[in-house]
Amino acid sequence: MNAHLRLSAACAALLLATAAQAQSHIKPGLWEEKITVKSDNPQVNAAMAQVQDKLANMSPEQRAAVEKMMAGQGVGMGGAPNTLRVCITKEQVERDFTPDGSGRCQRTNVARSGNVIKFDYTCTSARSDVSGHGVFTMMGDSAFAVTSASDVVTKTSATHMQTDVAGKFLSSDCGDVKPAEMGPSR
Repeated sequence: MNAHLRLSAACAALLLATAAQAQSHIKPGLWEEKITVKSDNPQVNAAMAQVQDKLANMSPEQRAAVEKMMAGQGVGMGGAPNTLRVCITKEQVERDFTPDGSGRCQRTNVARSGNVIKFDYTCTSARSDVSGHGVFTMMGDSAFAVTSASDVVTKTSATHMQTDVAGKFLSSDCGDVKPAEMGPSR
């Protein structure tokens, strides 16, 4: 369960970072991101549905434990199982940033035309390699929509995933959601 949540959170943060890099007037503060992920692998789809069900049916104590784990990674859980909260600071908006200070994720071929940003990305870890393409559409400084297509390759499988993210600005105060540590862009 944690691996799917971490993958979703990392992808969402990467997509938000792409927008902030290309459009500097994005509002700093608390953002809500509703994430929908579909895969060409029925087992992955079933596992993601199972995660959603488990999150929806957790006891308050279990949910608090998951929220604490996610908060430690700079991501808050929203009210719905496929909703995350991310805190972006003014300093992060003002400088070019990526959500992964380890250098495992890189954006390339970032091209902007008006309020639309197209980009490629790659993320490498000991467990998997992810590469893909995305289209990010800003709707003013307080909302966005993203569509991305990714190929996730592990030692035992290859999966194609489609991710859609609808983001909206919630507040200039991040509350208990701490900003994720983010390093300089590559």
